[in-house]
Order: sequence, then C-alpha cells, then structure tokens
Amino acid sequence: MKENVSTLRLDMVPSMARTLSLKDEIVISDNLDSRVPEGIASRLRGKLPTRTLKPHDMSFPYRVAFHTILFVESGRVDCRINLKDYRIEGCAIFLAASGIVLDYLSYQAGTRFLIIAYSDAGGILPVSSRSSRIIRAATYAPLLLPVDPGRMDRHLQVLRVVQHVAEAGPDYSFKEDIVEGFAKVVAGGIARIILERNGGRRPSGRRPTLLRQFIASVQKNCDRHRDLEFYARELCVTPKYLSRIVSEQSGRVATEIIREYVIAGSRLLLSGGEYNVQQVSNLMGFPNASYFGRYFLKATGMTPRQFQLIS
Repeated sequence: MKENVSTLRLDMVPSMARTLSLKDEIVISDNLDSRVPEGIASRLRGKLPTRTLKPHDMSFPYRVAFHTILFVESGRVDCRINLKDYRIEGCAIFLAASGIVLDYLSYQAGTRFLIIAYSDAGGILPVSSRSSRIIRAATYAPLLLPVDPGRMDRHLQVLRVVQHVAEAGPDYSFKEDIVEGFAKVVAGGIARIILERNGGRRPSGRRPTLLRQFIASVQKNCDRHRDLEFYARELCVTPKYLSRIVSEQSGRVATEIIREYVIAGSRLLLSGGEYNVQQVSNLMGFPNASYFGRYFLKATGMTPRQFQLIS
C-alpha cells in the first residue's frame, strides 16, 4: 500500500489514566482504576446506555501499524475495521493484527478497558511459539473472544504485575525480560481461549499459513493488483486452490477480501483531502477514474466524490 495515507503508530496510542511504554515496541494503557460515578455505573450494570466518548485528537480513518489486544472488563467499545462494525462488550477480549484500517472508535462512559499495542519487534508473539501460531492463525481478521469474569480477572491480574514491573525504575534488573515473559503468559492464556472456542483443534499444516500470507500480500499489493491470479502466483498455488483454502480457513470469498482492502485503501486516500478522485484512481492502480467510480459505487453505495464530501 502507499505510504502517503494516515498511519496510526504506537506513539499515537491514546493515553488513558495509566500508560506504559517499553522500548517503543509495547504500549500498555488502561483506565481500570478510574472512578466511575455511581449513576453511570448503575446504568452500565443495568445494561443501559451512557454517553458516547471518542479518543481526542484522532481523525479517522487510519491504517494501524501495530497489533492490538483489547481487554474490555465492563461497558462497551464500538469500532469499524475494514468496513465492518464490531461491538466489544465486557467481559471480552478483542484482537486485531497490524495493517487494518480503523474507520471509527468510540466507547461508553464508564467503560473499563486495557489495551496492549505492540509491534512485531515487541516480543509478545515470537514466531516459534505455539501460542503465536494459534493466535496468528486466528487473527487473519479481527477476533472477538467473550470470556467469563473470573478469567478476565486473572488476565488483568497478570497484566497488573507487568505494569508494576514496567513502572519500576531503570535500574530494575532484567525488567524488559520480565515484562516480556509476563506478556507471553497472557498470550498463552489467549491461545487457550481460542483453542477452547475451536473445540481444541490446533492449526496445522500450511493452510492457516497460506491464509496469513494471502492477507499480508493483499495488504501490500492491493493498490496495484485486484485479481486473484496475481496472489496465487505470488504464493505459488493455483487460483482455484487459493480460493478454496481462503474460503475454508476464513469462511469468506477471496475476491471479497481483496475488494475490502482496495476500498479501505481508497477511502484512506479520499478522506485525506490531498488527492482528487482521478489521483486516487491512479494511486490505486485503476485504468481510469470511471472504472474506479463504478468499482467504489458497487462496494459502498456511493461514488468516490460523494464519499469525499461527507468525510
């Protein structure tokens, strides 16, 4: 994808009541200790809505340049990722891999949550670990995992220790190793939840890997290639085989995934105000603006120009 789009980096993760950063590769931020007024707390306990809040100083959409693990203890978080709406209500864990396009984010007043944002260099999910393979296989798209309150509490207790160690002074011996070790404990717990959700089945063989490689290639090349044949060549398989594996592993049609990323990338460029429709058409590899307009209209129900006017 083009680099001249709005990118959400680790240093832009919204700060909450407690925010910690480790080596500029892992950010842990939460509001779990913030006091919630009784009126709001009472409404949340009764499953009643409270006012909607949004992160300050953020202008959507963004392409997110880090992986995310969100723990929602209570309340509700709403977001739109790659044109799909997600509602995360406590108690739940939400995972999203880097490269997604975040269109919208809000949360109810009184929501208690903790976010872990990390880069590939952050060390939370080393490629060789079993938990990494399980989580990476499951997060080809954003993943919502409802959990019981007891399990959520155990996860948050571990993260409290991580935060305590990270808050220690710079002379704390082996601080980074300890923090990363605890983070891997959390990853192992999430992998276990995923396995339970899947009936104990572990990802095996090349199929989950092929799906991840397909998604990564689409993220990288969708501004130039919209045909399944290109991605099949890139992955050294036939288009028929790739289409079947993507469908089996994700429950979605491969060409729909390609179109989703093309539209998400187009919307990023259109919303920035830097380019007109013709220029976005060129940047996204369309032969002409008319074809781009028809493609965009079919996918979104509006023309590129209409989208620019409302964004």
